[in-house]
Amino acid sequence: MQKLLALLAILIIAITLNLYLKKVSTQYAFYHWKQSYTNSENTEPKYIKVMDIAYENEVKIHFTQFINKAKKKIVPVIYIDNPVFKHENAEAFAKKIFTLLKQKSKNSFNYNEVQIDCDWTESTKKPYFSFLKTFKKLSQITLSTTIRLHQIKYHKRTGVPPVDKGVLMYYNMSDFKDLETKNYILDLELAKKYHYNFDSYLLKLDLALPLYAQANIIRLGEVVRIIEGIRKKDLNMYFHALKNNHYEITKTHYFHKRLLYKGDVLRIDEVSIEDLQQAINNLKTVMKQPEEIIFYRWGNRGFYGEEHLKEVAKW
Repeated sequence: MQKLLALLAILIIAITLNLYLKKVSTQYAFYHWKQSYTNSENTEPKYIKVMDIAYENEVKIHFTQFINKAKKKIVPVIYIDNPVFKHENAEAFAKKIFTLLKQKSKNSFNYNEVQIDCDWTESTKKPYFSFLKTFKKLSQITLSTTIRLHQIKYHKRTGVPPVDKGVLMYYNMSDFKDLETKNYILDLELAKKYHYNFDSYLLKLDLALPLYAQANIIRLGEVVRIIEGIRKKDLNMYFHALKNNHYEITKTHYFHKRLLYKGDVLRIDEVSIEDLQQAINNLKTVMKQPEEIIFYRWGNRGFYGEEHLKEVAKW
């Protein structure tokens, strides 16, 4: 009997140890980032932008219109432009946004987590963190916020937000207006310059990766406009390839409802599956395995193939 109990104990320990050592798989999800939401599919995005808050001489709040109610619980995302926190009382603003979220969610969606998207700076750190503390106290649910690379590398200056977890936004890490920018959306070499202090960063991190593309119109040495959703495959016979992802317009014509002049240059910023995989490979050297990888954005998943994205997200 004692031998049997001893064997049973060893078996339990072995199973427990195996479960402990077994690698937990990283899940994947999508951001929905439009002004209206409708669900006509069997699946739906987990993260949906529900409010867009900007400062244009005054604070303006734009709500996402839900054509029908989300079938599953979502994570509502509230985007707040950084200058807002230079003009609002943080605590009062948190109460206002919390109340609005409750009102807007009644007939549109259910949730048990909220995500705040704000690229705060040292000058807005204090009011933004105060906003987060008040919002968390009011909501009593999981609160996450977006994190940029520079906010990890320089976290002693920018601070660590008082939330349950963060999402590292691994894109838009340069200036799209800078003519030296190689790829505004995802510049892997530039990103490596910010691969510091992950080991001392106190907030648990998930990861967000880009699925979108854009064309930057360069005219007389200046980026004058962006055309969203343009990839190299969309270019016509009037584009002459220059260096890297730059193309010169050889004939004045309309392109996706934009008038391009002969001599203009287009810089195409896009991201391939290989780029996404390389981004993860690079991050593996500095970042702990995230519980979730969130792709931005939902409407572009078909271009890559969800099965391919699922493979990329395996970490």
